[in-house]
Amino acid sequence: MNEFQPLNDDEVLYVSLGRVLMANPTFKVGEFLDALAQAISDREEDWTDENEGWFSDGLECEALRFNAQGWQRGKVRLRLEFCPDGPRPQLPERRTSHRRAEKLDIPRLEDPYRSERTRPDLDDIYRIPDNDY
Repeated sequence: MNEFQPLNDDEVLYVSLGRVLMANPTFKVGEFLDALAQAISDREEDWTDENEGWFSDGLECEALRFNAQGWQRGKVRLRLEFCPDGPRPQLPERRTSHRRAEKLDIPRLEDPYRSERTRPDLDDIYRIPDNDY
């Protein structure tokens, strides 16, 4: 079953074989769409800013679709889609070192930045001078 999902422009693809437009095998989806728009605009003499709608917010059009009766007004745009081969394997649950310390009865160290000492009394620091001088 084809379960293609649209890719976000910031998602990254690695295409080892069958690459087009991109020099590197790893690229962002948005970079590919920009390269495609540039390649088309270089070949089309009458390319205008309105044609950029193919790659952004969409281009006004009418579509004759199988599940609708007659023409339907709307927008069209080019996107890349991805269909995973299968479900993504689950990573094993990791245990934290805190849990391991409890299981092994290892005493937890106190916070080295917290002092248990009390603050000295200001009278100890700024002694009232003796009148016996």
